[in-house]
Order: sequence, then C-alpha cells, then structure tokens
Amino acid sequence: MKKRLLALLMASAMVVTACGSGAPEAAATTAAPETTEAVTEAATEAGGTYTGKAAGFHGDITVEITVEGTKITDIQVVEQTETENIGGEALPTLVEQALKNQTTAVNAVSGATVTSDGFRAALEDAIKNAGLDVADYSAAVAEEAGEKEEIALETDIVVVGAGGAGLTASLATLQNGASVILLEKMAFAGGASAMAGAGTTATGSKWLKEDGVEDSPEQLRADLLKNGHGYNHEPTVDIFVNTVGEAFDWLVDPEGANVEYQRPTTSRTYSGVGRGAGVTATLLEHVKEAGGEVYLSTPATELLVEDGKVTGVKAESDSAVYTIQAKSVILATGGFGANSELVPEEYQAFVYAGAAGATGDALEMTKDLDPDLINMEFVNVQPNSIVLPSGLGQYCNPGVNGAYKTSGAFLVNENGVRFANEEGNAYDLIQAMKENASTYLILDQASFDAFNAGMTGSKIYTEDDVKTWLENNGSSNPVMIQGDSLEDVAKTLGIPEGALTEAKEAYNTAVDAGTDEFGRTLSHKMSEDGPYYAVQMWLRYYATLGGLHINEQMQVLNTAQEPIEGLYAAGEVVGGLEGDIYLGGTLFGWAMTSGYDAGKAVSEAIK
Repeated sequence: MKKRLLALLMASAMVVTACGSGAPEAAATTAAPETTEAVTEAATEAGGTYTGKAAGFHGDITVEITVEGTKITDIQVVEQTETENIGGEALPTLVEQALKNQTTAVNAVSGATVTSDGFRAALEDAIKNAGLDVADYSAAVAEEAGEKEEIALETDIVVVGAGGAGLTASLATLQNGASVILLEKMAFAGGASAMAGAGTTATGSKWLKEDGVEDSPEQLRADLLKNGHGYNHEPTVDIFVNTVGEAFDWLVDPEGANVEYQRPTTSRTYSGVGRGAGVTATLLEHVKEAGGEVYLSTPATELLVEDGKVTGVKAESDSAVYTIQAKSVILATGGFGANSELVPEEYQAFVYAGAAGATGDALEMTKDLDPDLINMEFVNVQPNSIVLPSGLGQYCNPGVNGAYKTSGAFLVNENGVRFANEEGNAYDLIQAMKENASTYLILDQASFDAFNAGMTGSKIYTEDDVKTWLENNGSSNPVMIQGDSLEDVAKTLGIPEGALTEAKEAYNTAVDAGTDEFGRTLSHKMSEDGPYYAVQMWLRYYATLGGLHINEQMQVLNTAQEPIEGLYAAGEVVGGLEGDIYLGGTLFGWAMTSGYDAGKAVSEAIK
C-alpha cells in the first residue's frame, strides 16, 4: 500500500525482523545517480527537494527531503509498502527523530530493524542527491540521562503480551468487571496476530449455523488430530473445540468484542475485516475504551511469586521500573520462533516469517516454577513462500491459488523436474520440497498475472515491486525471472537445458489425458507462447507449536501436573493444540478462543 506520511505525524510501531533464521540476505539497495558538482553547489545554496530510495520490509522506501542551506527542514515518506498498522507506523517516529536531531543515525523503533535500516539508507541516499556530505548527518541521537523512576502499581489482572490472545483476554476480563494492566514489550500491539490473514475457526457458532455450514466440535477435533498426525495434546484440543463457538459469538457480538468479520462463509472459518491488523487494532481500541491500562515498549521482566503463588510482575520501560501487584497473571507472550536457541536446528534451514517479538519470553519467566512444556520439538512450516527484500519469508497463498486456477503453472526443482501435487496437502508438499536444493514456480503470462493479482489484491506487494524484481532478474530477493522462452528462464536459473520445455510438454500432455502422475486435477494447459516466468518458492517457518501445558481453567501446570496458583496462559505460548502442523483457521481461532477462555476463567477465579 502506498501512503504519504506527514513529517511530524507521531506514532509508534514496528515490523518483524529475522532472528536466527536461515533466511538469505536482503536485497542490496540500488544507488541513485550522482549529482554533478555544478548542480550540487547551486541546488544546495538555493535549497530544494531531493529524493532517496532503499529497500524496506516489503519493498522500497522512498523519502523526500527539503533542504535550506545545510539544514533539512522537512522529510516525507512518499512511497512505502510496509505492513499496514505495523511497519508503516514506525516511519513517522523515525522521521521525527531524524528532523529533530538532523541525523541519519536514528534509533531503531523497538524491534523495527528492517524498516529502520531502510529508512536510514533512503535518507542517506536523499542527502547524497542533495549534494551534502552524509558524514555531517551521522551523529548518534543522544540518550536521555538519569535513573529510571520506580513505580508501584496494583490491579486485578496483569496480561503479558498484546497480541491477539492478550488483547482478547484483556477485553474479556474487563467486561467481566476486573481491572487490567496490559504489558507489551514492542512499540505496537498486535504481535503475530497483526501479521495474520485473520481466518478464524467458528465451529459451533451462531453464524455458522445460520449460514448453513455443517460442522461440529467432534468433526473439528477429528480434523485437528488427523492433520496434526496424532501429536496433538488432546485435552488442549478439547478446550478449543468445545469453546470456540462461544468465543466466536462473543468476538462478533456488538455487545461483546464487536469485531467486524466478513460473512457469509462456505467453510468453518470467517475472515476478519482488515486481516489480522484490522482485528487487533479494533481489539486494542475496545480494551482502552473498557478502561484497560496499556503499556507499550514495556516488557515484563519477571514474575512476582510469594509462597508458590504468582502475585504480579516486574516490568521495565525506557524511563521506569514497574512493580505490579495483581491477583492473577495471564501470559500471552507468543511463541519462540525468533529465538534461534529454542528453535530446533532443522527448521533454521528454512526462511523465518514470524514476529520479531516471538522470543519465548514466558518460558524464561516461568523456568523457576518448573512449568510443564509440551511439543517443544514442533514448529509450523508452510510452503508457497517468497523471500522479501528484507530477507524475511512471505506467504503466497493468494498468488499461487490464483495462478493454479487461471492457467498452466507448476513447480519444479533445481533440475527443472516436477516433483509433487502443487495443490495437494500442505504437509505432503513440504516433505517433497525438503528434498530440493531449490524450488521454482513456473508460469505463463496468464498465470503470472493471476499470481500477482492475488498478491497485490491482498496488499502484500505492489505492481511497482513486480517491475523492480523482474528488472533485478534474480540478482536479489525475491527471485522473479522473465524470459521469452522457457529456455531463457532455464538459462538464467542454471536449470539444465531442455528440462523446463520437457516439463511443460509432459504437463500439457497430462492435461489432455486428464490424469496427473502426482494426483493433481489439471484443467489448464501452459501456453505454447512466451513470455514465461519463474518465481523461487521457499519453505517458511513462523508459529511454534509447543509451549506451556494448561488445564481446562487455562492455568499453567508444573511438571507434577499441578496448577501454578495465580498463573494462566493463552495463545501461541500454550503448546499442544496443533500437533506437528497447523490446521487452517485454528491458529488465529486459538488466539481468539484461548484469550476469551483465559479472561473468563481468571475473572471468575478472583471474584
């Protein structure tokens, strides 16, 4: 999405950064043409407006600076495709820092490494184009001196983590009459949920019954166990399937969470309006309206424990240290996908596509309480991914789904050979892709257009991004190749001569025969005429599937299977729901459901 941001607009937000992933390095920024000395001297003396560009999270960030003499008087971000309500909101904070301090050495917005680096590089580029010496604008922003204030607070409930589960838990608790302090270590609320598509399981809900969709808790349970290959923790599965309908009813009820969802549906899931960013923004607004106290950029550092009972937390911001006494604590800190010390090594060969804040904080905070941990060996992996210029993974389901339904498109390995049912079970495709050194999606013009229509329509990237990536011709991320013939594409990718042509002919023959060796239902042949395209596909990992063991009251259990008094958990920090791979709609559905369940349980417990 393109936005024009006023220079003095104040906001705080962040984007995801890759932590400990096997992601390839981000694309290098293309330098702008140098300005001639004569033009430089005249322009600098008279002042003027200059632009600069550098790679951000999704694509290029373009800034425009106004210069009077040697002073930068205005900075505007005129083009950017950062994640809406996350990365895009980090930029105004960076702009304000740069203007105030006349420097490119702005402090990164909490966790916003990719956006912050991109902004700094774009600003340096603009300064160069103005004929100014970047070295004169590189002083570090001075940190404010002084000791941090010690602040003591008291509340009924402390919720740690302002992602989907934490926001839902906070709102449910507030609506049940308890006071809430919500802590978030990042500079924005939303967590991994803000990055999600917001497809939400609604089994057992009023909407699903009204829309005539046949489903039941028993069917959802069976599907979860089958999809997760029996590695699921069945008591946790039972919590979800038996409460998800009630939770969804509350989520969309004007008297409940009052979150807008699209309907009708033909499956057991509904899509949140504005995707995950829209859902979490609405929840945050309603938490504040209900009287919740929200502390951003304030990570919880430890649990307060008296005689084995959790009685609150300690937390710390840039300016204060908080001791917060509470009747109970709900942990909703997310997973540990961004922590390379916790993620099993086998997954780190893939590209990370999760939240920067997913560092397993709750596991560290609870370690002295001997928590029971389950399914820590499982991390959710998915196919159909590209690598963004930032080096992070990005799901491409809207693109591949459109491509496969529009025209001939198929996957090949590094040898140009088809190897799997492209539209089959995600788990089977993952196993097949693991055997490849590289995987490429081969498309004709119609399927390439459909791929990009799906991606731009979902606001994942822009048409201008596509033009830039094709011009890069595979020299940077994401790898997108265009050729007049399949042999041209193969040559660029280093695929053996004739392999892609042979794959296309075999594919089209299978379409005519109505039978595919991999079991895919083929309906569209690949065009006999170019141009043709290739997009490199990756396996990505993000959500972790293991974590704290809870009981039906959402209480955290220790290794003796006893509840830790005063301690509850919700969301991705809880282990066992999914088994070894997630079922569509259930991750976001679990965030909403477990948050609701935890808020309800803790409210009843303290009355």
